[in-house]
Amino acid sequence: MVTLLDCLDMLDGCWTAVSWEDLEDILCHRGDAPVYRQVKTIEEAGVRHSVASVCRPESPKKSVDTSYLGKLFLGKPLPDGTRFTFIVNETPQRDLFEFAVERSQSREPVSAAVRDDAISRLKGLSLPDGRDVAWCIDRLDVLVEARTIEHVEGEVLQRLAPLVRACLGQEPCITEVVDVMTWLIADCISRQARALRPRHFTADEFRAALEECVRKVTGRRQDGSTELLMPLQQKLRPAGVPDTEAEGQHDAMLAFRRRRRSSIGARRQQFDDLADKINSICTVTMAKRRGGLLEAGPAAYLATISAVSEMPEVAGGHVSLTDALAVLCDITARCQNRYADA
Repeated sequence: MVTLLDCLDMLDGCWTAVSWEDLEDILCHRGDAPVYRQVKTIEEAGVRHSVASVCRPESPKKSVDTSYLGKLFLGKPLPDGTRFTFIVNETPQRDLFEFAVERSQSREPVSAAVRDDAISRLKGLSLPDGRDVAWCIDRLDVLVEARTIEHVEGEVLQRLAPLVRACLGQEPCITEVVDVMTWLIADCISRQARALRPRHFTADEFRAALEECVRKVTGRRQDGSTELLMPLQQKLRPAGVPDTEAEGQHDAMLAFRRRRRSSIGARRQQFDDLADKINSICTVTMAKRRGGLLEAGPAAYLATISAVSEMPEVAGGHVSLTDALAVLCDITARCQNRYADA
């Protein structure tokens, strides 16, 4: 979600390019100057970072290189113009709050006492390009995002709405804006975060990705032309699923999407891996159906449901059947055809 906000900032002219290696490490550019951004949101309410906590090694036996700021400063080129951003979702303790900055703004200088404390705690870091810890600390910003995923989503939706409106040439429905956000996060950001090589987006490239997401979600283009876009309930009708039951699956899908968007770290990776595996099951089912090994409709639906329920992760209790079926609904909703061709 934070990555998406950075991409929206890029469309507003804040960055010239944005890329990310995973969902916690974002690289923004202003021309040739890199801005390294690390997302460290905390799920437990009330946990607040301080200078001590962000400079503390992972364990007493490890070096300061393993601290949050050590990881942020190390292992990357540090040309002139470099800045660092540590992103949190809780207001930090007073000392670290001196580094706080508003999104797309510049911060005020920190006090000498706080600056010296941070430098002292990171003593021993060996930095490239002739830089030292003081140089990095002087270029550190702390960005405090909204505390809950709902608040962050609200900001994203507010900023996405006029962009979707511009793509369509008319006012979008709120559900369409939500679906565009979901597509961008799932297919543009999360999938690229798992790629072997980071995807580098310029403003024009991200705008093109946004327009493609709008087209997929709404079936509408800026010139007013449309293409058939079936809702989940309609896609499930050939499988023999009554509309009332399909409506329940739709609600489960929306609940899953909210959980997925609010997940971080290993939990987020688990959801992404599960989606990839279930998508592969769907691909096999479609191939069998089109190859004449499965009949379209209820037979294809049963084969897919059975394969999902028999996944080792589900059978072994590592993933709940509820989550697995919700992922299946999410995949079905985002595909043009699934259990029968249009």
